[in-house]
Amino acid sequence: MKTTKLILASLFAAIAFTSCSNDDSEPAIPSIDKIELGLNNSETATIGADFHFNAEVTAADKIKNVQVKIVQKSTETYSKTWSHEITWTQYADSKNATVHKHFDIPEDAAEGKYDFIIIVNDQNGSKLEVTRNLTIVN
Repeated sequence: MKTTKLILASLFAAIAFTSCSNDDSEPAIPSIDKIELGLNNSETATIGADFHFNAEVTAADKIKNVQVKIVQKSTETYSKTWSHEITWTQYADSKNATVHKHFDIPEDAAEGKYDFIIIVNDQNGSKLEVTRNLTIVN
């Protein structure tokens, strides 16, 4: 019986003095959810027309900014080189936000398949990038 008590006491002591290892060198990252691209979430945009973008964003700490980049895919052929980038700072200092934006696809855009990259920059220095497909038509 003494041996059992001694083993249990040792086990509880070991548990009490053992801590979980948290590697604080890497900050927690933001999250992005419920992404909608284009009318009826079609992942299609029309040159010179309004484009719908919606996403639920949650920061690990607080949001610094939210960016979107539309970049050409390396595997596709285009009539010309084109890309587009927008940064929104109005969400700064929030823990979470619904980013609901409408913006025009510029007239100088080239038709084709693109990477639509959503970037959430956190005030703790971390960031999250999520890439979706987008087709731009004339």
